[in-house]
Amino acid sequence: MTARRQGSSYTLISLALSLVGLGLLPFLVLTATPSLGIPWQNQLIGISFAVICILGIIAGVSPSHCSCRSKAKEPPVVKTASRELSKDSTIQIRKEGHHPTCDQYHGHVLQIRNRVLCAGCTGLVTGAVLALIGTILFFFMNFRFILPDIVFGIGFVLVTLGLIQHSVYRLVSVERGEVRILVNVLFVFGAFLLLASVVQLTNSLVVSGYLLILTLYWIFTRIVMSRSSHQRICRRCKVADCPLSDG
Repeated sequence: MTARRQGSSYTLISLALSLVGLGLLPFLVLTATPSLGIPWQNQLIGISFAVICILGIIAGVSPSHCSCRSKAKEPPVVKTASRELSKDSTIQIRKEGHHPTCDQYHGHVLQIRNRVLCAGCTGLVTGAVLALIGTILFFFMNFRFILPDIVFGIGFVLVTLGLIQHSVYRLVSVERGEVRILVNVLFVFGAFLLLASVVQLTNSLVVSGYLLILTLYWIFTRIVMSRSSHQRICRRCKVADCPLSDG
């Protein structure tokens, strides 16, 4: 019980720090001093964000980290007793899309033909690809927004939604993987909109660097929140002694 409370506290602290960091961003933008005389400043910022996107894509498609696809080889079947069934009764559980194949996780995955995709990872990878395209257009092809302050506001809302998504899912009882895909696409693309608008509004290397570091922490928080959500689901599960219950 103590370890569970510590884990819950750690998750809440990570989320709180992410939201506080995001909340400070408008103040930093309003008080920012432009950086002058730094060659290739925007390109350096763009390369840094592109590296974050590429690493996110690799992590999202890597089976050993956050696989978006089920493994080609069928994972072993686990047989275990159910608390609601007789002692000798068994059910079959395996992992697909890096989630256990039980009803508790049906809203976390999306099946396309014979492939099972993790909805969250698929959304993060798709968002990272879109953000990478936007990074190339903005930082290396001189694309600029007509209303960067509006773009900043949109990015702020999208990132906020991405950070609190698991609380929103529980509040409105989201049971569809398509919703999780969309929210995570918007979360990553919102981070790009924030960075691009900050660069256009402030031309400040300090504020841009702050946002890049904050983006890395948002990714970490997203992972922590997801893991906490999986653990919460498994604690409610009625399958006794399931070896896949680490989520």
